[in-house]
This record gives sequence, structure tokens and C-alpha cells, in this order.
Amino acid sequence: MKIAVVCGGKTNEREVSLRTGKAVCNALSKKGYDVCKIDCAERCLEKIIESKVDAVFIALHGGDGENGTLQAALDMFSIPYTGSGKKASMLAMDKFLTKILLSHYNIPITKFALIEEKGDYSWNCFPAVIKPREEGSSADVCFVYNKKELQQTINKLLNRYETLLIEQAIFGKELTVSILNGEILPIIEIKPHHGFYNYHNKYTLGSTEYIIPAALPEIIKKLCENIALKIYKILNCRGIARIDMMLSEGNIPYILEVNTIPGMTETSLFPKAADVKGYSFEDMTQVILQSVNERL
Repeated sequence: MKIAVVCGGKTNEREVSLRTGKAVCNALSKKGYDVCKIDCAERCLEKIIESKVDAVFIALHGGDGENGTLQAALDMFSIPYTGSGKKASMLAMDKFLTKILLSHYNIPITKFALIEEKGDYSWNCFPAVIKPREEGSSADVCFVYNKKELQQTINKLLNRYETLLIEQAIFGKELTVSILNGEILPIIEIKPHHGFYNYHNKYTLGSTEYIIPAALPEIIKKLCENIALKIYKILNCRGIARIDMMLSEGNIPYILEVNTIPGMTETSLFPKAADVKGYSFEDMTQVILQSVNERL
């Protein structure tokens, strides 16, 4: 098979996506695939069509690669691709819609609201977290502790983004559950050395400690796994997904977000979990590629 690995793009996650794309290209080449890398900074769909590949491995984080736009275009041209389809991708990328859907299924989430304009915003649940509605890698995630900080942060971020999400902040054990073609991988506990799990702590070697598998009582472990798998099915995800959650002091796993195209860099969580499960990086990429078979 000839495989196009699409990566790069124009989002805040461009550099991470390029690193993911490079790692995936190397892995698939070692497995014997004919691989070409496509930087989707421009003419993404045209480049894919011109390459005449059998399938596309999507390593494009954020933006059109993760919000369902690229998936919809590939569906239109009957080009098979890895990962979730257009609907699941769109829902997971939109943090507000994800929260609404999960609340309908009684999945634990904190109080949340949408912010669309500047002004005196009514919110009385502090501390709170403000984040862009559709961004990854913790880009521009801000904690606020009072009304003054709230207004300042909203005014600042609405200069860059059309809409924001505000949530009640929950502190506890930060966990992530990775799913590979429906198989649950070991839960990871994330412990940044300083601050929260922001962009710097995600992609800087040595900035964060990872406990794999997370030290959890069996009943809590099963609870987190079952909730993650339920979300995977609710959204109709395919291939890979990573569900991030915060385990409160009362052992309630509050969902933070769902990632349908998790990173595959040297510091990324998904490959760490797969490795503990017994998958080499090369084996993992090949298994991800098998999700293409559902579209052949």
C-alpha cells in the first residue's frame, strides 16, 4: 500500500504535527509501506489526490485535520483514512458540544458555559478554567481565581478566538485513557513538575512525570476505563482516541476533553501507553492503519 502521512498545517500545533508526521513516516517505512509525507500548510486535498495513494494516515493536529473538515473531503473523494470520521471529529474538537453531549449521557463533567462576547460576564464559580472552544495542546488555557481575572482573560482571549469555554476548575489526579481500535491501553497519571499540563510541560522532555500504569484502586481504574470506552462509543470514534480526565478527591473522574488525533512525538502520551501494553511504535502505527479497513 502507498500511504500519505498528512501533517503540519497552519494551527498552533503545526510543529507538534510535523514531529508526529515524521515519526509515523519512519515507523510505516520500517514496516515496508510506500510512504509519502504531505505538509498541509496549503493545497492539502489537492496534494493528497495528486499523490494517488491507497490511504491517508492523518497526523494533522487541530484545525481542519481534527475538526472533521479533512475527513469530509476525503469521504467525498472516497479516499480511505485513519481515525474517526467527520462527525466524531467535529464533535470531539468542539469542547462545548462535547460537554453538552456527555452531560446528556450522565458522564461526569463540571459546570461549564460558552463565552461569545466581551463585557461583564456573569460567573461565580472559582477557580475556573477558560480555554478556546476549538484548540488543542492546551493552547491559551488560563486559570482564573476572581471576577477581575475573569474579565481580563476573556477580553484578551476574545481578541484571538471567536468563542471560549469556561469551566469550573477541578484539582486532583490528572489521568488520560488511550484507546486503540477499541482496546483500552494502560491509564497514565500526569504529574507536571511545575504548574499544570500546559504546552511547555507537554512537549519539553523532563518537564512532566508520567506514572504508567496509574496507581489506582481496581474499582476506580475500571470506572475510568468504562467511562472512556463509553465516550469512545457515544462519539462513534474509530481507530485511536485519548480521553483526558481529572480524578477528584472524591474519586469522581471528571472529563476534560476528547482527542481523536493524539500526538505521536517522543513525549506523547499515546505511544507511552501503547508501549506499556506491548506495542512497539512501529506496531502501533500499523494497528492504527488497520482502522482504514473499515472504509475499504
